[in-house]
Amino acid sequence: MLDPVLDKQIIKKGKNLYINVSDQNMDYKENFTLYFTSRLPNPHFSPELSAKATVIDFTVTLKGLEQQLLGKLIGMEMKSLEDTLAALEEDVTNNTKSLQLLDKQLLERLSNSQGNLLEDTELIEVLANTKAKAKEVEGKLKEADERKIEINEKREQFRPVATRGSIMYFNMTDMTNVVNPITNQCSGWMYNCSLLQFLEQFEISVRNSEKCQPTSKRVDKIIHFLTYQVYRYMNRGLYERDKMLFKLLVTLKIMLVASQITSGDVSMLLKAGSSLDSKAERPNPFGKWLPDKVWLNVIALSRQPFGMDQIVFFREIQDFMQRNEAAWRKWYDENEPEGVPIPDYDERINMDRTLGPFLRLVVVRCMREDRTTISCNQFIEAMLDSRFTAPVTDGIADIYEESMARKPVLYLLTAGSDPTFSIDELAKKKKKYPTDKVSMGEGQEKVAREKNNAAFVTGGWVILQNSHLGIGYMCELEDVLLKTPEIDEAFRLWITCEITLRFPIGLLQIAIKVTLEPPAGLKAGLYRTYSTMVSQELLDKIDLPQWRTLVFVQAFLHSIVQERRKFGPIGWCIPYEYNNSDLDACLLFLEKHVSTTIMAGSPISWVTVQYMVAEAQYGGRITDDLDRELFNTYAAKWFCDDIWKPSFTFNNYPSDYNYKIPEGLDISQFKEAIDTIPAVDSPLIFGLHTNADLTYRMKEAAEMITTIIETQPKDSGASGGKSTDEIVKDLCLDLLTKMPPDFVEEIFRVQIQKLKGPPATPDKGFAAPLNIFLFQELQRLQNIIAIVRTNLRSVAAAIDGTVVMTTELMEDLGYLFDARVPRGWTNDPSGAEISWLMPNLGGWFTGLTERQAMLNNWLENGRGVMKAYWLTGFTNAQGFLTGMRQEVTRQHKKDQWALDEVISHTEVLPYDMERIREVPEEGQNIWGLFIEGGRWSRQDNRIEESEPKKLFTSMPAIFVTATTARDLKAMGLNYGPHGPYNTAVYKYPKRNDRYLIFRMMLRTELHPYHWKLRGVCLVAQTE
Repeated sequence: MLDPVLDKQIIKKGKNLYINVSDQNMDYKENFTLYFTSRLPNPHFSPELSAKATVIDFTVTLKGLEQQLLGKLIGMEMKSLEDTLAALEEDVTNNTKSLQLLDKQLLERLSNSQGNLLEDTELIEVLANTKAKAKEVEGKLKEADERKIEINEKREQFRPVATRGSIMYFNMTDMTNVVNPITNQCSGWMYNCSLLQFLEQFEISVRNSEKCQPTSKRVDKIIHFLTYQVYRYMNRGLYERDKMLFKLLVTLKIMLVASQITSGDVSMLLKAGSSLDSKAERPNPFGKWLPDKVWLNVIALSRQPFGMDQIVFFREIQDFMQRNEAAWRKWYDENEPEGVPIPDYDERINMDRTLGPFLRLVVVRCMREDRTTISCNQFIEAMLDSRFTAPVTDGIADIYEESMARKPVLYLLTAGSDPTFSIDELAKKKKKYPTDKVSMGEGQEKVAREKNNAAFVTGGWVILQNSHLGIGYMCELEDVLLKTPEIDEAFRLWITCEITLRFPIGLLQIAIKVTLEPPAGLKAGLYRTYSTMVSQELLDKIDLPQWRTLVFVQAFLHSIVQERRKFGPIGWCIPYEYNNSDLDACLLFLEKHVSTTIMAGSPISWVTVQYMVAEAQYGGRITDDLDRELFNTYAAKWFCDDIWKPSFTFNNYPSDYNYKIPEGLDISQFKEAIDTIPAVDSPLIFGLHTNADLTYRMKEAAEMITTIIETQPKDSGASGGKSTDEIVKDLCLDLLTKMPPDFVEEIFRVQIQKLKGPPATPDKGFAAPLNIFLFQELQRLQNIIAIVRTNLRSVAAAIDGTVVMTTELMEDLGYLFDARVPRGWTNDPSGAEISWLMPNLGGWFTGLTERQAMLNNWLENGRGVMKAYWLTGFTNAQGFLTGMRQEVTRQHKKDQWALDEVISHTEVLPYDMERIREVPEEGQNIWGLFIEGGRWSRQDNRIEESEPKKLFTSMPAIFVTATTARDLKAMGLNYGPHGPYNTAVYKYPKRNDRYLIFRMMLRTELHPYHWKLRGVCLVAQTE
């Protein structure tokens, strides 16, 4: 609409000027000026808009805010001093202007003077007056400078408070960049705070902190109060997963600004050895107990200069580990290594009071990433104090006291949370009950407007529920609250909302934000169900113990499937949002089914119950086949005749606590039984191995580290080291020297035409399916090599200034600095995957060189040397298996096999690929797979339980071929007493249909249900 204005499309008719806006010609004046303002902290303007308008960044800087806060603080602590300084600065300004005016007048007299200057008595008099006045002004300016120095010395005593305040504010704003790792939503949008909100907390801290002398002690008191006050203010408005993140960011920023650590030290904590290429580094000498990834972290640790003194603290760690391997292995295997002395270094770490806690955190993060979050807590407590690691206990009464008629309370919701009951209980105490409630949605904006207008006058309380469904009214609400002339001081507005990027920033910046998350854990989930969904009335509907048993089993299942999400892909491939509507539908079905079966004298139909619960009710949300099988497993285990037995327990493992079904008629008996459930859930109750807890903690730490990397500015040069550009340019040049050579299509096409096909067939060259597959793989890999080479050259050239630094190149520069893989290397512009995914740059680049070497070996030497194929090395592993099936089918042409009738058959070999001596006559050997959730016993040729702390173990070589269902049945294969476990083989640990390669049968002595609950699968990559 305003494009004609911005483009200055002025129409001249006679002497009048016009401009067309919204198809209407409007009068235009040449002195017309248009200003736009934005409250967005980091707005993104298009290049076109930037070219049409002058963009001025008024965002406050760290030092600028520090200066503002210092002035505000002095105004509160030493007002007379600040007034004196203000008066002095005014005098200085006036005197400076007087001096400039005298100079101007003198110059005018000189320029206008006629005749002999020495005879111009008036000019001589002006000159004398000017000189005397100038001397007087200069004296005053000198005196003012001396006074300013004296005043500034007193002001500077309070600067540490202003510095800390500036740090806290910018950490608050950094949280707006946080992304939910599960949904990829920018949950940080809801964390938006204004500078005014921060200044309010700053003033509260100065007013309420302990008054004392001398000034240095007073400063310390304000700093401690301010840090905790802002932390507490932010903490209640953060989701649980982001609270540790905020505390860690605050602590690191405080140390950075205090020059205790450098940004290079922070990079070491975040990135560790992720940029190292394992092929270019010293091999891991502790392969039996130390993962290769951890060894790369140790190498990076041994090279990192720490602190402002740049001391390579862990220079000798590799040698120490070799000389003292037993002690290091014992420390590595500890359940809580963060609380155990670090071999060879503990005394030195304890002696360094400044860097010691940080150094301990870095070692734990590098060697035991699963304990990073716990170690962060210890680090924060050591650097700040214990209040920052204790629970924050702000209740609804505290929030009410802080709220005002024009300052609403905004509850940020998650599934299963609702503050309405708590608000109503408080309203009863404040004599404001009943509250006016409006559930936002279509047509409810008018109702909300009427309720608010009425409450403005009466001083009532209004609750706007699910306001993410009424964003239109939210956008006008800020103006209503600020511009309505009279609002009763007793009025309160309570808003509930889920995460949405459409929520108006203005309302976010005046509201008190509070997150509301239901307590985590099986016990909390069951108690919530028996407090909200299951009532005494429900239990009394059918007077049978079987009915109450079924209700408890259903409630238990509901809590189990919800809590299992926290374990990531080994829990559920996709983290479904199971909610109370699913539970309610199941309870309704069970009530009807019991009424028509047991009540009518017929046995309950477990097949029907299992299908309705797992497939119809909850199954409506499930989109992944593996997840569907898992849910069916739970239903089969817990909806059966076994639950009627008094000896039945949900845990099928020996434990100090048995999860039994309570008996009784009254709901209080069930709640009492729920109260006895342990507060901390063992992974075993979900059917998972205890290693799943390790998986959960690794996932938690990785998400936190990734979020910090994504939210922080790339400012490595700030602490005296190399700049970001220098680091990235060096990296680009280094990687370019390591790039594998190109595959030239004209050359490898000729080479493939000469390659032989499978035995016992005349096929060769492009007539053999696997040769065609090789050709396609070479094309794809060459495309990747070309993209990477071009991109590295472009980034280096953009840093040098020889090409334009585009938005895309700037993004790639950031990825390379963070030791992450640029998006263009893994995905095309449409988002389709073109290579392989890795969390770090070093691992990805190693994969590139290894893949090139494998394909080149196949191309140069033919399939005669390919005794086993590295399945991970193919960009299209499914294509390899398809080609293999086609070749086997052709080999059985005489048997009249049809491609659509053959099925894959796999056999786990008892040895690794190095021991394979010859190429199979039909089918192929593959290697490179890992098993997660269990381990493969080479001795017994079956799945067994995982070893402690080993999340992935390598599989032996696997023979894959094709056969017919009839021939497979004739083989009479022995998969164990309960039949085979049909496992999925994925490209990555991140499990979904998109990354599914194929499925294969594994031998097991235990029931396949056991491994289904364990989440056992095979993966081609462990990261």
